[in-house]
Amino acid sequence: MKKYIKIFVFLFLVSVNLKAEATLEIGIEHDKKLGKFVDLDLEFTDSEGNKKKLREIITKPTVLSLVYYHCPGICSPLLTNLGKVIDQAKVEPGKDYHVITISFDPRETPELAKKWKKNYLSSLERPVSEDFWTFMVGDSLNIAKITDQVGFRYKSDGKDDFIHSGALIVLGTDGKINRYLLGIDYLPFDFKMAIIESSKGISAPPISRLLAYCYSYDPEGKKYVFNVTKVAGTIIFLGAGIFFVVLLIKGRKKSEELIEVAIAESAADADKDNKLWFLLQDFKNNRKDKK
Repeated sequence: MKKYIKIFVFLFLVSVNLKAEATLEIGIEHDKKLGKFVDLDLEFTDSEGNKKKLREIITKPTVLSLVYYHCPGICSPLLTNLGKVIDQAKVEPGKDYHVITISFDPRETPELAKKWKKNYLSSLERPVSEDFWTFMVGDSLNIAKITDQVGFRYKSDGKDDFIHSGALIVLGTDGKINRYLLGIDYLPFDFKMAIIESSKGISAPPISRLLAYCYSYDPEGKKYVFNVTKVAGTIIFLGAGIFFVVLLIKGRKKSEELIEVAIAESAADADKDNKLWFLLQDFKNNRKDKK
């Protein structure tokens, strides 16, 4: 029975992933991009107005966050929680890793990036070097390339803002995408492990993958909400599948019991020359061989 249930669950998860890949317009394509590489020759402008290629900054494992600075929604909470996990995680910023925050709105300026850098660096409780966290802006071409390379899908709301989700993307020194921390809340242990594994070149799926499935981004409320319909539908679907498998197994056992009864009755009613007895016995033996 366990074998049938495992097969059923596997097929269901495959179908969910295929559906997600086919319909994703807003979100993080972590399954498709994990283990791929970011082009380190992409060029952006830092908060001091200096143009730099990513390879000039990514000299250690690097945590990449994609936001836009005038965002009224999840960008501020994302960076606030990033600051908190930087304070709490037992890895040393600047020594063990760097952080890069890039605006995906090409209209934003280095002056705005400088303001945001000052705000978030001042909110940190642990002593750090200002150089460990780089805030950047870029042109539309470089923004399009990096968002595509890491699977960051977003779109304009038709006004002045964007509909998007949140994540931290941990890169190796070679630009390899080693880990995604999905959402806007991060655990210190997850953050630490992502840095350590990235320093070793290890790519691993998001620890919060199940949470990412259970929660969806609400563009109107500009936050993540528990997706009751998706979770309830999944439970019902799995429950119905397990019930169906149980019925099949029970039906199989019942048929075997009936054959045993028929053989016993045939043996009681006639001698071994009884053709029905031989037919039932042969059928029973064939079923055993197939098992």
